[in-house]
Amino acid sequence: MEYDYSKYENILIEMLKASWRDPDDLEIGVDISDLPEVKITFEGYGDLDEENMDGEYKYIEGGNTNMESYAIFIHKDSLTEDFVFPEHDVFGFTFGSMIQHRPAEEVCIWAWYDVENNSWDILPLEDRLSEDNAMDENDVMTILEGLYDKYFKLVENPDNGTLKPIRWPFPTE
Repeated sequence: MEYDYSKYENILIEMLKASWRDPDDLEIGVDISDLPEVKITFEGYGDLDEENMDGEYKYIEGGNTNMESYAIFIHKDSLTEDFVFPEHDVFGFTFGSMIQHRPAEEVCIWAWYDVENNSWDILPLEDRLSEDNAMDENDVMTILEGLYDKYFKLVENPDNGTLKPIRWPFPTE
């Protein structure tokens, strides 16, 4: 069964918009998710090909600060009552650190934020799953839809009849 990419993208964008993303204080690898069941981390800036005065291009890794990269980790147990996303093991290198991804427990979805156009680009789910993953597309969508219903679903406000997120401001319980 194929998943609905539009629904997938919209749910992830809601999670990203609700995150604690501070454009003046982006730190690689720090969890900024507002949902305890999900981990979202800033992972760096886009690369840049810059033309110099001679008409030659110079490649600058991470030089495009108008393109921000984010990793969204969805755990197979994210819909379990009182689940909190577990910390990753981190390995240090001379040029930085790297988390130990757990494909048997989670899927890592990549997103790019275009600062100039205020738009998100979410990589397709099928590009993120392999035989090492414990979940397939349907499992991931079930989790995303469950989290959406828990945090972002709109319900009627009994006080005035307008629509509001089900748990706003969340958490309310």
